[in-house]
Amino acid sequence: MEEERTRLQKIVLLALAVMAVVFGILMIVSKLHPGLLLDGALLRPTETADTVTYAGKLHGEQVSLSVRTESDTVTVISCETESGGSDVYRMEYPLAPILAVDGFAQGEMVDGIRITKNEAVLFTGGYDRKVKPSEAGWYDTQGRWDQGAFGEITVGSVGQSSPLDLNIQDVVWLGNGPELTARGSWALYAVMLLCSLVLALDAAFPLALFYWQHMCDVRDPEPSDFYLMMQRIGWVVYPVLIFIGYIWALRYLP
Repeated sequence: MEEERTRLQKIVLLALAVMAVVFGILMIVSKLHPGLLLDGALLRPTETADTVTYAGKLHGEQVSLSVRTESDTVTVISCETESGGSDVYRMEYPLAPILAVDGFAQGEMVDGIRITKNEAVLFTGGYDRKVKPSEAGWYDTQGRWDQGAFGEITVGSVGQSSPLDLNIQDVVWLGNGPELTARGSWALYAVMLLCSLVLALDAAFPLALFYWQHMCDVRDPEPSDFYLMMQRIGWVVYPVLIFIGYIWALRYLP
């Protein structure tokens, strides 16, 4: 029985060490390859001289989104889906400034902007770049604050005609170079590492925790057979739970 227990201890210690190293390497690789986060999906970027293409699965459908810079003031965004859908958005920004007559930028000049979808105009007016695209930074051609132009980012929202049916906020967000996101949480990885360390100590020194718990209230404490059995069961169950936790830490999206 002692030989079997020792073999199990070695297997547990080896498994914990391998998981810590392997998932640590995978975390580093994941952090070095960020992507564009859209509605819970991560699209991987590829970059050429003037174009950045984001591709991946969105709502179960393969999609591709290309952002191409035509000039200092013109950005073209092409969206293609696996089902054959295709749209081309064009953002002209900055254009001639417009004087804001109300809103948060009242009395200030805001850059002009023009956005089209398949050559149909979605918006023309002014945009205050000091605020986020989803906030109140939109003005009509007369400089009046356009309350109907701002709202939540809706790329890939359920109920849209296409997984890449963009609104004007999305177009500005993508055209200005969105911040990329990488999978993985170092905080969760650290929690799993701490759990691994505790389990490793318990496996390497199986009676140390028991003696530490009872040394102040019981003289010469001895563990029961039930305690030893549950301890061995824990050596089997806890590594599985830690493995699941490592996967969760690796797949985590902020």
